[in-house]
Amino acid sequence: MSAHRFFAMVLIFAAACGGWMILGQTLEFRTATLGDSLSAQVETLWGPPNVVQAAPTVTTADPAQAQLLASDVHARFDHANRYKGLLWFSTYTVKFNATYTVQVNMNEKLPGHTAAFTFDPPANVRRLDDLQLTVNGAAVEPDRDRTGRGAITVTLAPAEKPYTVAVSYSTYGRDRWSYSPSPTEGGPGDLIRDLTVTLATNFTDIDYPADSVSPTSPARPEGDGMVAQWKYSNTRSRMQIGLEMPKRPNAGPVAARMSFFAPVSLLFFFTAIFTVVVLKKISLHPMHYLFIAAGFFAFHILLSYLVDIVNIHAAFWICAAVSVFLVVSYMRLVAGLRFAATVVAAAQLVYLVGFSYAFFWTGKTGLAVTIGAIVTLFVLMQATGKVNWHAVFAATAPQRPTTPPPLPE
Repeated sequence: MSAHRFFAMVLIFAAACGGWMILGQTLEFRTATLGDSLSAQVETLWGPPNVVQAAPTVTTADPAQAQLLASDVHARFDHANRYKGLLWFSTYTVKFNATYTVQVNMNEKLPGHTAAFTFDPPANVRRLDDLQLTVNGAAVEPDRDRTGRGAITVTLAPAEKPYTVAVSYSTYGRDRWSYSPSPTEGGPGDLIRDLTVTLATNFTDIDYPADSVSPTSPARPEGDGMVAQWKYSNTRSRMQIGLEMPKRPNAGPVAARMSFFAPVSLLFFFTAIFTVVVLKKISLHPMHYLFIAAGFFAFHILLSYLVDIVNIHAAFWICAAVSVFLVVSYMRLVAGLRFAATVVAAAQLVYLVGFSYAFFWTGKTGLAVTIGAIVTLFVLMQATGKVNWHAVFAATAPQRPTTPPPLPE
């Protein structure tokens, strides 16, 4: 191995890296452009990506005479991942049902005063189905909304016993749902008394938004899903209570990340093959490494188009089979069937197929790649500890002919 050949291998690797960077950026751009256009269409059908339901307010001329004593909130989520235009969207239907206990006391200084119970439905939702409002079990007609935001308001007269106000509806959304216990702006929020929020799902992969509080007790399985509950007696908080819907990974971002990571995969493959070549004294030309890099690149460029037609997992294994066949069948002609079927095939399965498949393990990709890199480093260090690298990279002098010239006649 001369220095010139080694430098040629470096140039081949750099050129392959440039191709993968361009391919990854193209996939990201295509996915972002498609996502922006389709997101608006899905929002028209299913509502906003974050539905926020705020707690009701009770207002009166004398704030001390009206209080929200208790809140019992229930929400049931029917989640479904919907496929539209090559992208997956996390949609859900929520059935909301809340019961509020409101106390309106008599005030001798303000005879005839009343309290206004105002409930604001989520903003930007497309529709509310089965909207019902009851006071002490009897359906009532809400006051006319003069705020322009679709608020539901009922007038409550002073009474000795607390009112029981119930609100229920069904609506649609995407990605996330939240309940804001305190409707005030800034600060720690109003005093929240006797709050219970129970959220039931039809999925088990339950998660909570980053800016929300976790349940006061661990979520428990129930039926085909989970049930999470929050219970507070007296608290002040601006934190929201909510759920993050499970998302099915889209093919475009996964394929783009595989493309950006491909240079690392090829670097490990080249290092492993180069080490075996040195140990077994197999002669490989830089052109051989060029065709190997092309076989690796074939995996990613074929995947970028195939994921638009078939499932990403099926596309992954089809592309892996094509790439392995290209490289192994080529190296069979270069260095023999045994070397191609054992060393080359094993290295490609580990560094191309295995490392790329790690991107399907959300949150564990980095750990899987790191473990593979450390194991590879250990094997290579042990195998090449006694290799004389000076001799490996020494310039090979041209051999002089040993046959003497013919005698003159």
